[in-house]
Amino acid sequence: MSEAQTSPQITPITRFEDSPEYKAYARRRLELFGEKDQSPYFIIHDSPLTDTSLMDGKWVLNFGSYNYVGMSGRREVMDAAKEAIEKYGTSASGSRLLAGEKTVTQELERELAAWKHTEAALVLVGGHSTNVTCVGNFCGPDDLILYDSLIHNSVVEGCRLSPAPARPFPHNDYEALDKILERRRSRFAKILVVIEGVYSMDGDIAPVDKFVELKKKYGFFLMVDEAHSTCVIGETGGGVDEYFHLAPDDIDIKMGTLSKGLGACGGYLCGRKNMIEYMRYNLPGFMFSVGISPPLAAAALTSVRLMRSDPSIMENMRRNIQCFMREARRHHFNTCLAGETAIIPVLVGDDNLTAELSIRMREKGVFVPPALYPAVPRGQGRLRFCITSVHKESQIVEALDKLEECARELNVTLPDMD
Repeated sequence: MSEAQTSPQITPITRFEDSPEYKAYARRRLELFGEKDQSPYFIIHDSPLTDTSLMDGKWVLNFGSYNYVGMSGRREVMDAAKEAIEKYGTSASGSRLLAGEKTVTQELERELAAWKHTEAALVLVGGHSTNVTCVGNFCGPDDLILYDSLIHNSVVEGCRLSPAPARPFPHNDYEALDKILERRRSRFAKILVVIEGVYSMDGDIAPVDKFVELKKKYGFFLMVDEAHSTCVIGETGGGVDEYFHLAPDDIDIKMGTLSKGLGACGGYLCGRKNMIEYMRYNLPGFMFSVGISPPLAAAALTSVRLMRSDPSIMENMRRNIQCFMREARRHHFNTCLAGETAIIPVLVGDDNLTAELSIRMREKGVFVPPALYPAVPRGQGRLRFCITSVHKESQIVEALDKLEECARELNVTLPDMD
C-alpha cells in the first residue's frame, strides 16, 4: 500500500488566519474584548512609569509597572546612561566574547556580585532569555530538573530545551519536594531545583530557607529567580539573601533582571567564580548574543549603588506595601497570597469582569492591568497592582477607593478576604 493511501488527508494552510492557532486566538480575543475590541493591553504611556504616567495627554496614577524603586526616570540613573552613550555609543556592537568588553559592564558585574554576596556575576541581554539559556544548558541527560508548578514561563521554556528530564512540584511545597528527592536523588548525577523568590501573580514569598535545608540534605543545585524579589524585599532590596539571612553559598544560582527594580533591561546570574566563568564560555544565550548596551549597563550600575547606599528607598517601599494592605483590608478586597511584596493582586474572578474593571479604572485616572487566563487559573482573574517606593499613600487610598466605586457602578461585589 502506498504512502498516499495510508497517510491522513492534510489540507495545506497558506494563510496564517486559517491556522487553528490564530482561530483560537481570535475567538478568545472576541470573548474578552467584544466587537469593539476594547483591550486593556498594550496601553501607550508617553513618560517614565513611576507613580504616575502620561496617557492620551493626561497624567494618571500608575499601578502597572515593575519600576519598583523608581530608578527608571530617576535623574542620577538617566545621567549615567547619557554619559555612557557619550563614551561608548548606544550598542555593545557584538558579542562580548569576540567584540570585547566595556569597563562599565565589568563594573556592573562586580557590583551585582557584591550586592548578592557571591564571587562573580554574569550580565546577559534579556531576563527571559537568561533563564532559558541557563536552565536549558545547565543539565545533561543524566541529570534532573525540578521546578515549582507556578514557575515563570522562561524556566519552563528552558526545561523544554534541556536534554534532562524535568518535573514540577506543587507550589512552595517543600515537603512534597522532599518526598520526590527521597525517591529519586540516587538516580541522577546533578539535580537542579528552580524556584522564584517572589511569585509574580500572587506576590507571595517562597520559603527559600526550607529549600536551602533540603539542598543541604540531598545535595542538589538550587536556583532562585529573583526578578520580583530584588529591590522589593531585604534591608537594601538585596532579595531573599537579606530577607532570610542566608549564607553566601546557600543558593547556587541567583538569577535576576535589570529591567524591573534596576530601571534598565537585561538579566544576570550570580554564583561561584568557577561556575560563572564556565557559563561565560559555554552559555549559548551569552556567547552567541550581543552584549548589553552601555547606557543600560551604566543605568543598572548606578541603580545598584543607590540601593546599597540609600536606606530610605526600601523604607518607603515597606511603608507603601503596608499602606496598600491596610486599605485593601478596609475595603475587604481579597489580595490572594500577597502581603509583603510589591505585587499585590486584587481577586476579581471572571475574566470579562476583570478586563472591564481595568478599563473603567483607566477611565477614572488609575492604570492597573488585568491578569487573566492563562497567566492565572480560569475563574481567578485579578487586577495586579504593582506598588513602588515612589507612590504616595494618598495615591494608594485613591486607587482602592476608585476600585470600590467601579465595582459599585457595575453592581458587583468583589471576593472578600478569607
